[in-house]
Order: sequence, then C-alpha cells, then structure tokens
Amino acid sequence: MKLTRDCCAVVTMALLALPIAVLAHHSMAEFDRTVTLELEGELLNVSWTNPHVLLRLSTTDENGNEAIWELESNAVSAQRRRGLTADLVEVGQQVRIAGSPSTRRDAYLQVHNILRPDGVELLMGGGRLARWSENTIGGDPWSVDPEKAAAARGEGIFRVWSRAIGTWYFGADRGGYRLTPEASAASAAWDDIEDNPILDCVPPGMPALIGNPYPMEFVQVGDVIELRFEEFDLVRRIHLDSTVDPADVAASPLGYSAGNWDGDTLMVTTTRINWPYFDRVGAPQSTDVVVEEAFRAVDDGEGLEYTMTVTDPSTLLEPFVWEAAWEWRRGEEVGRYDCTLEE
Repeated sequence: MKLTRDCCAVVTMALLALPIAVLAHHSMAEFDRTVTLELEGELLNVSWTNPHVLLRLSTTDENGNEAIWELESNAVSAQRRRGLTADLVEVGQQVRIAGSPSTRRDAYLQVHNILRPDGVELLMGGGRLARWSENTIGGDPWSVDPEKAAAARGEGIFRVWSRAIGTWYFGADRGGYRLTPEASAASAAWDDIEDNPILDCVPPGMPALIGNPYPMEFVQVGDVIELRFEEFDLVRRIHLDSTVDPADVAASPLGYSAGNWDGDTLMVTTTRINWPYFDRVGAPQSTDVVVEEAFRAVDDGEGLEYTMTVTDPSTLLEPFVWEAAWEWRRGEEVGRYDCTLEE
C-alpha cells in the first residue's frame, strides 16, 4: 500500500484490509516518519525480545473485514530503561495504536504509542509525546533504581558507561568517511532488510560493535581488560602489554586487541579482524583493517572520552577518525541482551 506523505495522517478502519506482513527484524530505515497511522484492534501476539519488540494486531473494518498488522518497536534493552516491560501488554487486549508505516511492506508499522483499555498510554519510541492520555509510561528516557544508583562505584574507566547524546559514525549520512569506489558500490547494493546479519541475531564485529546505544563496562581480569557490552552480550578482551605476535592469532570478528596505558589513557590497537563490514549499512572492510582507540575517563569519572581511528585502504580513501563520549549514569547496568529470532 502506497501512503501519502501527509504529516500525522490517520488511516480509518476502512483502509485496513491489507495482506499479512512477514514478521521480521530489521532497522528503522524503512519507516516513513512523516506519516502517523492510528489503528484499533486486538493483540494476537506479543514478542518482547531483542533486537526488536514485535506485536501482532487484528483489526476489523466497518464491513467486518479482518486485517492483520505487524507492529515493531525498539529493542527490549531500550524499552527497559524507560520503564517499559513485557507485563504492560498482553494477548487479547483491545488497544489503540499509533505509528509510522513501512515504505516496503504492507500492514507493517513502527509503533510509537499504545493506549491500553485502562487508559494508560505506553510511549514506545524515544522522545515520543502522549497522544491520548495524561496517564503514561515510558516518557522518562532513563529510569533508575535509587538503591542501585546510591551503591554505584567506579575507578577511572572501570565502571558502566552509557552513550552520551550524539550521532553514530555508521549512520545513513556515512558520518563523514569517504569510501573507495569499490566499497561505495558494494554499499549501494546493500539491502537493510535482506542483507543485515544483525537482524538474524549475528553479532557485529569491530569496529561496528562500538557504534551501539547500550551500556558497556570495563573490568580488569588479570592482565586482560574485558570490555563487556550489553548488545549481543559480547565481550572484547584487551591484552595489556602483550608480547604476542597478532599474526599468530586466529582472525575473528572482534579481532585481537593489544593495549597499554599512556598516563590515564587506555590505548588499544586491534588487528586480525575478519568481520566483513566497516559500518552497519553495507560498507565492506578487508582483513587488513586496523582499529586504534583511546579511552580516557574525565570529569572525575563522570565522562569517558573516546577516539577511534580506522585504517583500511581497501575501504577508506583515508583513515577515518571518530570522536565520541560516554557518561557514567549511576545505577545503570550491563543487562542481558539475549537476541531472539522469531519462529
């Protein structure tokens, strides 16, 4: 179904007799955020899992015709931090929905607002405003347990870090990096629904792993610093003052990371990466890629400064430098991701 791009358009029930969409995980790029549709119906299925919350809604038009809509929202990891949990919706509920339609699939919606039968409105997308009710859940971008916040401790970089406000390097605007003609052609052929391995619960490798919105934590384990990520429950191991020749280490998606301290800055060089993508939107990378990083706690441990330099002549016309920042949010934890594919 082709929809007009009228801001905040509302589709009546007479337009809802559409084919059933395939239930699948994918990025947010396919949704038309200039359009808002409203639907009413019964929840047939609730899948409260990573990488996306997925719901199925049955609607009935004025002629008694049924249409099934697939509804997608942000990952559980993001919902949890706004106080949104699986017990807030259940199969059989009659709900009102608002969201942005897919430009590629009929009867597929990115859901922003859910109005429950009791009048409570769930704000499912970050920064979303209430649409129908003053009684809302999900408007706080970060809900914290006061006891956990009071008990939080950290020393230098060794604490849980949350991404500060800012853009990721791998977005659709390419973040300023310049690709070789070959890499650019490969990226142009990328289909974010069909080609994205992350949507099949295949964890990202380096350096794309660094570009994720969920917490990470530095933990000292002997001569190794573990960098634990919530996303896909991944762990990077940074070998301090290593005498190992990386050439003797088997290549892997996260590569081999060797680190050392330069004052209060952790310097890391990662090689032996065999993850095929430089970013998350189709730019390839070769096994010759080198990732150099610098991590430094600032403001008495309240912030983390980060610089990444990626060199890969097969992909990049010049080394790419990205600066980013994290912040220490007391009480934040690295939770379980548990990526789950729909059957």
